[in-house]
Amino acid sequence: MRLKNHYWFLRHGQTTWHHPDLSYPADNRTSVRLSPEGKKQIETATRILKQKKIDLIFSSDYLRTEQTAGIVSRVLKIEPIFDKKLRDVRLGRYHGRPKSEYYRDRPLKTRFQKSPKGGESWNDLKKRVARFLKETEKKHRGKNILIVGHGDPLWLLNGVMKGLSQKELLDIIRIKKEYIQKGELKKINGGD
Repeated sequence: MRLKNHYWFLRHGQTTWHHPDLSYPADNRTSVRLSPEGKKQIETATRILKQKKIDLIFSSDYLRTEQTAGIVSRVLKIEPIFDKKLRDVRLGRYHGRPKSEYYRDRPLKTRFQKSPKGGESWNDLKKRVARFLKETEKKHRGKNILIVGHGDPLWLLNGVMKGLSQKELLDIIRIKKEYIQKGELKKINGGD
């Protein structure tokens, strides 16, 4: 896809969720917040962003991404625009359950097509972030845009922007190990 704007991705920082073996709970939209370390990660990223002449900030409306966007917003003096299409993937019945259960029941190769009960597949999520991109590209041109989000939506949005196949997207995780980390800032090429 030929992009009319320039994009930066910023994944929210480390959180207060202290259950490494459990997935986020169902109420993670409002219950999971940035930890002190996560706030420091975002402050570091913000120092870099100050040099990038960001015009717009879009963010997921989850608490941890709202906090992330808020830290950036205060420094850059740009009000973030919160968009539900940037929300994290819905895990359905797996929210708050052991990650090992999710990984056992949902191998990587099935996650694009099969939605967990009450959740969404990666293809569902990909369509959602593609709608966001289409709307943004239609409305803006030549802007430097920061997108504050979550791992899976940012990974799939990057794939939409670059026209990557499912295999190429999976290679990012399995082979290249380029999946965006918490607190990481990435420049995504784009613009005329």
